[in-house]
Amino acid sequence: MSAPNTQALGVSDSNNVIELAVKSSDAIAMVSHGSELTYNITTPVGIKYLGCSRFIGTQDESLILIELPTMTDSDRDYFFQPGFWINVRAISHRGEGALIHFRSQIQHLITEPISLAVITLPPKMQVEQLRKEARYDVALDAMGLVDDNRFECEIRDLSRGGCRMVTSPLIRQFKLTDVVKLQVKYEGKAIPNIGVLSGTICNQQNSQHYAKYGVAFDDMGQQAVKKLLAQLKFDGTKLALKT
Repeated sequence: MSAPNTQALGVSDSNNVIELAVKSSDAIAMVSHGSELTYNITTPVGIKYLGCSRFIGTQDESLILIELPTMTDSDRDYFFQPGFWINVRAISHRGEGALIHFRSQIQHLITEPISLAVITLPPKMQVEQLRKEARYDVALDAMGLVDDNRFECEIRDLSRGGCRMVTSPLIRQFKLTDVVKLQVKYEGKAIPNIGVLSGTICNQQNSQHYAKYGVAFDDMGQQAVKKLLAQLKFDGTKLALKT
């Protein structure tokens, strides 16, 4: 993510976390459709609801659509009332990575044929950059190894310090601190001159269609990723292996 005009936006830098006030249309574009939002709603009498939903998209650069959580009709009618304020947080895995948070207001509810909440798009959002190093948009086939378990996977969001590993939800689920070794493949064959991207699993996100794991590279993995990055070129949409 390129650095905005910090004098115009008002920037705070505390504990190596940079926070920017960014135009909402730019900030919300960093959030992937279908990704998870967390939020809290406080009623006028002080009762708080904490929840999470999937981000669906925006409408006319003035409204945000989110999926309603699974809840009883009475709870939905009580907490998701038009006019109630909602504090929202989202994580962007693009570029340096960012935590995006903003205050919005519930405008409408849609219950048929799908359940959605329509909330306002505020003028500004707070964006906290999370990573010291940029992450690159890639989609590389790889063979993974955890203990004696081999599996097909895809490498995304690559940086010099780590990557995101995407697997099928049908294979064994891995746990935090598991050691993983990733061998990048091209057209079904391993690329031996790059080496093995090795590291530990540091976070995970599961859904019905895939499982995503954050991998922090160890020393060997950091050496291998330098060779890998030297073998990548921009193909018009993302970085890909040179052919």
